[in-house]
Parts: sequence; structure tokens; C-alpha cells
Amino acid sequence: MGEKRKAVIFLNGEPPREQAVSEIDFRSSFVICADGAADYASKFCRPDLLIGDFDSITSHGLFEDVDMEKFPVKKNCTDAQLAVERAARLGFEEIEIYGAFGLRPDHELVNYALLPLAHSLGCVAVLKGGMFDVFFVARGKEFVMEVEKDKIVSLVPYSDSVHILYTEGLLYEAKDVCVDKINVFTSSNAACGGVVRYCLDRGTALLFVEN
Repeated sequence: MGEKRKAVIFLNGEPPREQAVSEIDFRSSFVICADGAADYASKFCRPDLLIGDFDSITSHGLFEDVDMEKFPVKKNCTDAQLAVERAARLGFEEIEIYGAFGLRPDHELVNYALLPLAHSLGCVAVLKGGMFDVFFVARGKEFVMEVEKDKIVSLVPYSDSVHILYTEGLLYEAKDVCVDKINVFTSSNAACGGVVRYCLDRGTALLFVEN
């Protein structure tokens, strides 16, 4: 794998915007395309691995000398899950996932599960979108990141409920509060600029950060 330090996964949803593609360092990234994502990814990169059941890819001829892992169409997981699991097995602890949103809404909802999947495999993953990036916030470990001032930040429970010990760096901060899937009052917050912190001691959540 040489100097490649992270995995970049392209899924067969809405392709990333030109600006997002320009910010990817392909030289230091191991690129995995899940099935039909190879069709659009071939326009701006050469993948290191193609994975999936290949029921939707149309550009087979472009990747004859690229490593491919083919799976049966009838299987108990998605091509996206296979890609994340493969990245973890290859030893990458950081994973950027593009193409998780758009097109089929059921696929989009299922793709959120890639974040806790990556976490369970010892990886830190992010779903990269046009308007928002989505991160996974686990219990028992402080989540910390730099967020520009006034960017929208929304915490949405992934488990049935979460208990927030504290948040910092937000316009509306929280301390010792519970949030569940019916009463979500932790959305549409705003970063004060600088470091944003979340600490949960129960449950897990998705954190949406405006680009």
C-alpha cells in the first residue's frame, strides 16, 4: 500500500461534486469503488479495487487490470458494507465515503449504518456529501473537531435515545440532557468557530456538519 494512509470509497449514489473531488489526495489514498460507482469514478481517478456483485457497473472494459472482488448477487450485505469491511481488513483506520446520498432513499438510510460498522471495526469513517458531512458519535469517548463559525451542526440520535454529558463550541450548548428519536432538539445548531465537542455516556448519534 506504500504511502497510502487512508481509504476513499465511492458508492453508487449521487457522484461527488467537482469541488469535493479536487480536494481528494488520490496519491495518498487507497481507492475502492463499490460496483456501479466505478462508472463515474473512472472520469477522475483509477481505483485500486473494485468490489461488489457487479450488477450495475457498465464500464467493465476500463478496469481489466484492476483488482476485483466479485460476490454473488444474492448475499446478506450491501456492496457498500463489503467495501468498508475490506478497507478495515487492509488496515486503514480512516475512511472517506462518497456517493452515499441521493438516488434511492432506502439505500441512503442504509448507508448511515456504514458509520457504526466502521466504528465496530476500529475505523473512523465519514460520509461526504454535497451540503453536509456525517460523522458517528459513540458513547464514552469525546468527539472533537474543528468547525468554521456559523456552520450548521446537528446531532441526531442513531440509537433510540442518547444522554449528552456536555457539548462545547456551539451557539446552544447542552449539559446532562436526553434526546430521543421523537424529541430531537439538537438539530440546526451553529458552531461558534474553532473546536466543537460532544460527549455522550449513553447511546450513539450521527453528527451532521455543514460544508
